[in-house]
Formats: sequence, C-alpha cells, structure tokens
Amino acid sequence: MINATAVEAVIFDMDGVLIDSEVVYMNRLRWFVRDFLGKQVPEERLLTMVGATGNGHFEAVREYCPPDWDIEVFRSHYREYGKDKPIDYPGILFPDALPALEWLKGHGYRTVLATSTVREKAEEIKALCGFGAYMEFVLCGDMFRESKPNPEIYLRCQELLKLPGEKCLVVEDSPYGIEAAVRAGIPVAVRRERRFPVDQRGADWYIDSLAELPGLLTGGLK
Repeated sequence: MINATAVEAVIFDMDGVLIDSEVVYMNRLRWFVRDFLGKQVPEERLLTMVGATGNGHFEAVREYCPPDWDIEVFRSHYREYGKDKPIDYPGILFPDALPALEWLKGHGYRTVLATSTVREKAEEIKALCGFGAYMEFVLCGDMFRESKPNPEIYLRCQELLKLPGEKCLVVEDSPYGIEAAVRAGIPVAVRRERRFPVDQRGADWYIDSLAELPGLLTGGLK
C-alpha cells in the first residue's frame, strides 16, 4: 500500500491545480472558433483539451479549422484573438493554493512545479500569482520533446530532486497528467473536478481542496 507519510517533495501541476484555468481555457477556445471561424464546438470536443498543451488545443478543434491550417497558423490566429482578452490570473488562483504551499514550506517539504504550459507563460503566471517563491524549480512543457502523458517531465523532476518516486507526490487534475505520473512511478493525488466530466481514474488519492494535503501527508487522510 502506498504511504504518503514517506513523501519529501510535492510536485504540482499548475492548470486546474494551482489556478482554476481549465474552464477559462475551454471557453476561450470555444469563443475563438465561434467568433473567428463561425462554428460551434461540442462540449465533448472541448473536454479533450483539459490538461493539454497548445498542440492539444489545436487537435481539439482541428476539424473546425480551414484545411490548410497547421499548428503554427492556429497559434498565430489564437494569440491575435486573445490580445485584447487578457486572463486575470490572480483572479483565478485557487484560494487554497498559497496556504497549502506555505504549510508545506513550513513543514520542510520541497515543492516544485511541473506544467505543460510553455516557459514564458508559466513564468508570467507564477509571478502574477505569487507561488513562484515556493518552488525549488520549475519545469515546463517546451523544455521536453513530448508533453504529458509522456512521463519525461516527472522523471526529470525525480532526477533534479535526487529522490525516488515513492518519496515524491504529484498533484494533478487531468488524465494526461495522471498517466504521466503513474508512468514515472510517482504516487498521484488528484484535485477532483466536479463541474464537468473528465476522466480522473488511476490516481492514488482524490482531494477536493489543497487544504487536504496536510492530512494526506501526515496520515490523517486515507
């Protein structure tokens, strides 16, 4: 049986874990296709982008785009569309995020960030939201050849932490992230998503709030 009390380092995903961004990103993509291309994207298609990179966003709506579009054309139009629609990242920071990170720091846990978001955007978000100060290091999707569910990002976390998988805990929300952590041999706690259907099977623990992490790590939450 996996024992969370042996954990020395907590590895956080960002979107859907520290910031409540998944719904924001889904709506942004929905509105882009509606406003820019004049088409409606079904909810089930948008759900495939939860936890995905920019490539995943394109794949989710590829069939609604002109046939001559590739990922670079999509990114160019999508960036242009979003220029006058900035996201209020501090406004979507989960209220339990900073208190949980403060508790972990105060109790000697090492904390790191491993996100599929590209480095430039991740640096912007962590600075705006204030959680960068708690992270020993940050690994981003564009640092690797493949994104989650490839386990490379979590394997690299273990290397940098110089800890085996059983001494780490990944906190995730998406099926891609869960699979990546499992393939890397690291226990996973998942922040439950109750607002829309997303496959979160495969995790070791399920939490509704990061405020539950202290109980999990000290043996009070089963």
